[in-house]
Amino acid sequence: MAAPDLEALFKEGRQLFRDRKYQEAISYFERVLKHDPDQAEVHDALAMAHFVLKQYELAIEHFSRVAQLQPMNASVLVNMGAVYNRKEDFQKAAEILKKAVAKDGKAIEAYYNLGIAYRGLKQFPMSVNAYKEALRLNPRMLDALQNLGNVLLEMNNPKAAIEQYKKALELNPEFERAQRGLARAEEAQSKAVANFNPFGRLVAESPMKQAPAEIRPKTLTDEERQSDRQLLRRLMIELHASGQQMMDHLRDRLEDDVVQLNRGVQQSTKSVSNLLFSSQEKFQQSFQKFRELRKDFQRISKELRVHEADVTVR
Repeated sequence: MAAPDLEALFKEGRQLFRDRKYQEAISYFERVLKHDPDQAEVHDALAMAHFVLKQYELAIEHFSRVAQLQPMNASVLVNMGAVYNRKEDFQKAAEILKKAVAKDGKAIEAYYNLGIAYRGLKQFPMSVNAYKEALRLNPRMLDALQNLGNVLLEMNNPKAAIEQYKKALELNPEFERAQRGLARAEEAQSKAVANFNPFGRLVAESPMKQAPAEIRPKTLTDEERQSDRQLLRRLMIELHASGQQMMDHLRDRLEDDVVQLNRGVQQSTKSVSNLLFSSQEKFQQSFQKFRELRKDFQRISKELRVHEADVTVR
């Protein structure tokens, strides 16, 4: 019996795959592998067909075979990571995708899928960092922009989320997921503004929980009233500026320092010990700065409480 034309069988299988006849395509790919089990390209095509059919274990099996046959192939690791993400095994996905990045530092899809994995693990700063790296390599990657917006929104940063959704919509005004995300972020920002409390959780609550007493406005002269307005305005401006400083510091310094610290912690080789030590030092310095800003915020808040007590009588 004449040997089958394996190349023809593979081409027919690829055409069936393009025609979305995935189960039929699988049968052709399997016939090729029956005669030549070391065809990496065929294993890869077979894995993709199983992935589309949501047969994830079979997809992983064939992607793993490709990785054995082509150990320098980063793209197959990206595909395996994507399968584990779909299975919601985010820890395994992150492990594999980090190997893909180590093999190819410009693998955009590896960083994109790392963003998904870290988000699934609730490691939001790491997810942000991964999406930003994907966007550094491809600023027009719509899904990365939209997903980055989603993560920032989950981190209670609607302002930054809005910026990402708008970037996506500038590239494609019809991008419905970005439209929905923008609507959610704008609603969250509006609620945050409406519910803003200048004291927040930074002010000791015990004095405020004392038994209520009758309070009535203190009678002020015109001159005292004018002075009161000026003082109140100054304190509110200072309070707003102090709060903004804290938020900017959290966003611009501490977030990046936490990402760098996580990166150092997750690498165990001795070669990264200096990176880890440096990351720890930077984090400690940034956190100390945040404590100083917080202390200043509390000081201004206390002045406001004293002022409030001064203009009322009990």
